[in-house]
Amino acid sequence: MLQILRKKAQSTFIQIIVVIIALVFIFWGVGSNLGDGRQAALVVNGEEVTFQQYQKAYDSAYQRLSDQFGGNVPKGLAETFGLKQQVINQLVQTTLLRQGAAEMGIMVSSDEIRDFIQGMVQFQENGAFSIERYKAILAANQMAPTKFEESLRFDRLSEVAAREIGRFASVVTDSEIQDTYSRLNEKLAVKYVQLSPGDFVDKVTVDDATLAAWFETVKDRYKSEPRMKLKYLLFTYDDIAGKITIDKAKIEEFYQDNLDTFKEPEQRHARHILFQAEEGDSAQVHEEKAKKAEEVLQLAGKGEDFTSLASEYSEGPSKSTGGDLGFFARGRMIPEFEDTVFSMQPGEISEVVKTSFGYHIIKLVEIKPAATRPLDAVTDEITETLQQREAESLAFQVANDAYEGIISAGSLEQYAENRKDITILETDFFTRSNAPAELKNDQQFLDKAFELNKGELSSLVKGSTGYAILFAEDIKEPEIPQFASIKEKVEADYRKVQSQELAEAAAKEMIGSIRAGKTLENAAEERGLTVKESGFLGQNGAGEKTSFPTSLIQDAFLLSASSPVPEEPGRDGDDYYVYTFTDRQIPTMPETGDEKEKYRENLQRFKQQQLISAWLRHLESKAEITKHESL
Repeated sequence: MLQILRKKAQSTFIQIIVVIIALVFIFWGVGSNLGDGRQAALVVNGEEVTFQQYQKAYDSAYQRLSDQFGGNVPKGLAETFGLKQQVINQLVQTTLLRQGAAEMGIMVSSDEIRDFIQGMVQFQENGAFSIERYKAILAANQMAPTKFEESLRFDRLSEVAAREIGRFASVVTDSEIQDTYSRLNEKLAVKYVQLSPGDFVDKVTVDDATLAAWFETVKDRYKSEPRMKLKYLLFTYDDIAGKITIDKAKIEEFYQDNLDTFKEPEQRHARHILFQAEEGDSAQVHEEKAKKAEEVLQLAGKGEDFTSLASEYSEGPSKSTGGDLGFFARGRMIPEFEDTVFSMQPGEISEVVKTSFGYHIIKLVEIKPAATRPLDAVTDEITETLQQREAESLAFQVANDAYEGIISAGSLEQYAENRKDITILETDFFTRSNAPAELKNDQQFLDKAFELNKGELSSLVKGSTGYAILFAEDIKEPEIPQFASIKEKVEADYRKVQSQELAEAAAKEMIGSIRAGKTLENAAEERGLTVKESGFLGQNGAGEKTSFPTSLIQDAFLLSASSPVPEEPGRDGDDYYVYTFTDRQIPTMPETGDEKEKYRENLQRFKQQQLISAWLRHLESKAEITKHESL
């Protein structure tokens, strides 16, 4: 029974808990729908979500995704993350959450709306709320305070609903905390041997007859790729966007409507001195590093130059720059380090701070307050966004006109004959792997091209980068080469496959002999293999430095003293591993410090999220939801 429980614990439960440590339940503002007669993007139980609201949510989501990758993610790449569907799902869930809250009598009080407005930086002067600024900004956007507050109340209802529903989650008990802590932090040690196919290559025998017979069973592996010759027209969003002029009024309107997008959080500039000591290091190592950190802290406290101390003593990668970490906002550093930095004042030096990396001494250099980027600084960015948005619509119109012209003219060449602005792009024979860049970078274009028959004109093809019209001028079907022409490659592949099978067979034979009573050492000695020890490993691979594959650690955690051998050998890449259980460490949650409360908070948040998700699934199962065909 213990083995079964342990197996389940290593799978979904643990993975969810690990992820939930950093989970924050964020709602995208849907915006109110007060008498807006435009066509709806979504309709949820009769309530409309307009295209303007959808676009606002999409732009916000896209900006967050782009920020995670350094601020430069093409729209086509964003869609590979399923961004559109994520936005649709979130808008539906937010609407359902708000509707459910209204049915339950959950409301947003006037006091809460007032406090929220007073906390908005857009309406503040010198850090304090300004009623004059509030009225002026609303007047500039042609919105009365009552309408704005009603809209805000409407939007915030979903957030309040999530908060109120989350309060029904059961309280986290000490036993739940202990169980979770033990499962996340337990460690395991194994002994193992590694069997590589390369060690068995010399044992593979090959003759021409065997090789030829094997080739007949796998010859499709050597079939050439299909090739085609193409003529095509491209209408990319980027090309069309560059020809679109955006007036200043639209730029200013977009800026005011998306002020939250241009907010920059408070950032802090810090230096640190690190004495490395990881969780898997011995108690002696930790004691030595902590002592050394205290000694250097005393030197810093006596006025010695912090930068020089970091250059001399720090063991981290920033040693060469005097411990300089540059500016960073919350969310960039591990919690213990970040909490210390954001509680300090410029020039202040911290006490020794322990993290999973070791022991730190931190000096706060400078604070850069939160701010909203001015319009002048983001004009180019907004212009590009608006150009791209308009280009998506205009590209279809231009491409569709061209397609209708081609059909009327009878061929691509005849259509382009008297149009100097049209350039027919042509290729030589190409395969999927060496296609022209503009086709290879847009999977929809490439897929459609290879669906065409010789002499066939495509329909108007919509891709992630724009539209295309494709004509298959010629096609060469895949061919199987003659055995003699690729004999060397076939022989190399045959040896690799056979040596792989020999390595696997040897590993399985070792498992069988160990199960029959032999020790791992005896089984390894018979084959001339070396037994290695993993040292204690955490479930995420953290611990002593080892060559035992991280990919096999979860399977290793299923072993125990009563069941020390897996049923099958492990495989990582081409290599096989035979391993046996040696020891397990199950830690107890420390009663001192704030770690226990952090676990309690994270588990409580997890329970709240589960409750909200279950409630939303129930609402969605009963809801009537439609979306516009263009989505």
